[in-house]
Amino acid sequence: MRSWKSKVAVLGLALAGSACGDRPDVYDAPIETQLQAFALVDRVALLDRPANRVALLTPKAGQELDRRFVGVGRSTVRAEASPDQRRLFVLSAGDVPRRKDKNERPSLTVVEGAGARRFELESPHSGFSIDPKGRYVALFAAPAAGTVQTAFVENPNEIVIVDLEAPADAAVTPRTLRSFGGRPQRVSFTDPLSLPGGQRRLLVVETDQDVHLLDLDNIRATPRRPEITMRLTSGATAASVKPAAIVVDDGDPARNDDARIGVRAANDSSVFMFTLVPAPATQVAEEPGTVLNDFFPEPNQTDVGGIPSDIQFVRTDGGLRLAAVVPTARKAVLVDPTTSITIDVQLTEPYSRMSLITSVVGGAAGADTALLYGSGGSRGVAFWSLGKTLDKNYRTVEVVSLASSIERVRDVPPPRPELKVLEGQGSGGFFVLNLASRTAAPLTTLAQPTIHVAPDGQRLWAYQRGSLQLAQVTLENLHPIPLPLDRPIDSVFDVVRADGGRSLVALDARGGVGATVLDALAPDTTASRSYYGILLEGL
Repeated sequence: MRSWKSKVAVLGLALAGSACGDRPDVYDAPIETQLQAFALVDRVALLDRPANRVALLTPKAGQELDRRFVGVGRSTVRAEASPDQRRLFVLSAGDVPRRKDKNERPSLTVVEGAGARRFELESPHSGFSIDPKGRYVALFAAPAAGTVQTAFVENPNEIVIVDLEAPADAAVTPRTLRSFGGRPQRVSFTDPLSLPGGQRRLLVVETDQDVHLLDLDNIRATPRRPEITMRLTSGATAASVKPAAIVVDDGDPARNDDARIGVRAANDSSVFMFTLVPAPATQVAEEPGTVLNDFFPEPNQTDVGGIPSDIQFVRTDGGLRLAAVVPTARKAVLVDPTTSITIDVQLTEPYSRMSLITSVVGGAAGADTALLYGSGGSRGVAFWSLGKTLDKNYRTVEVVSLASSIERVRDVPPPRPELKVLEGQGSGGFFVLNLASRTAAPLTTLAQPTIHVAPDGQRLWAYQRGSLQLAQVTLENLHPIPLPLDRPIDSVFDVVRADGGRSLVALDARGGVGATVLDALAPDTTASRSYYGILLEGL
């Protein structure tokens, strides 16, 4: 039973409906205990799986909270917000088994604003990837541990592409990839690339042994354009190279034959680069009823002396290079994509991650600057200037020494993009790194903090999950304000209000979900408002 409170709330409705048949099953459904909440631009979305709906919490002036409910498909498999936080995507398996026409098919529901639209699917899937540009969603069989297969037979090499801008009858396109025994692990979308046939966007599918490319601009073309498979092994042995991540670079804007895809492996010391050049005139279509793609991946493989933990395409004083971080050798390696010549850059710590910060701090002669960090024994972070890399005497790696390794780096949005929030190991707190001054200010906490950075770039919120402890830190001067609440905190969200202000919504997963609302710009616990049993409403 949802609870005795829900019975009281719907008593009149239940009595009125008793003469017309049984009450809806939702009244007997359990309350969601594994709370999933998502930050949207101006509201917080709560997934109520048992009730097949999403609760939209929209803060208003005076710490008021508007609650509305939007229906989604039955048997939710996965939900995720878009990168711009304007949409929530909910993937559902539908009714299993379907015995009546009114039973639901699998579907993808897109929640946007106060409404939603639904795309029906022929078969359920267990995962999806969202296009950062907002146009596509790619559905596939997620390989993550604990994922439950929702159909008796599932084709792991089927990718279903949903075009959110296409007419309804042309929005859903299934494609089965040619398989050499692998199955998809990750799916990603490229930005527009200058290719031999013109500007294109590609869908990149990493399996556990190779990489596939699909031309999104011709995904429904007739005759069909097949995917391009970039194999990482020769096929001479049963051993396979497992892709771990990809990076993409469009090359010189004036050229259409130098876009590149870099691949690092989880179990091999080589990095792989594929240059997308014009398709050879001698190439013929391998499958009947298909037409050749107008580009072709030209491969290049280079050993970097250890398994790389991160790669990036970077600009140096010598031109474009693929940079690889090799923590076991305490070095970074620069690979020339044309000649495969490598240059080693020795590091003082076994850094495992790399992030380009050129857009904030710039670089000498138009070259890039990278931030090095990562757990696994490294301490602090380092700035790597790539403007003078070809002469060993002038390489610049400046270390900012900290007491612990950094597991996560959080970006701060404009107007403070020069700041990064560094989260380390243990429960001692966190750091605010200033990229411009290359300083790191520590903030200590009594327990392991969870950090939420406000989307307006003016403050961050630190809280201890499951406790009453909450604090605001203004990023202008790093001034902390303690704001302990009277309900345990599961998550917090800083969202914009319609009146131009901002509100902090702190959620408590107990008792059908509660919420405490504060003014994010002038927080005062004496002026906060609390709401209880949110998932008991709207039934």
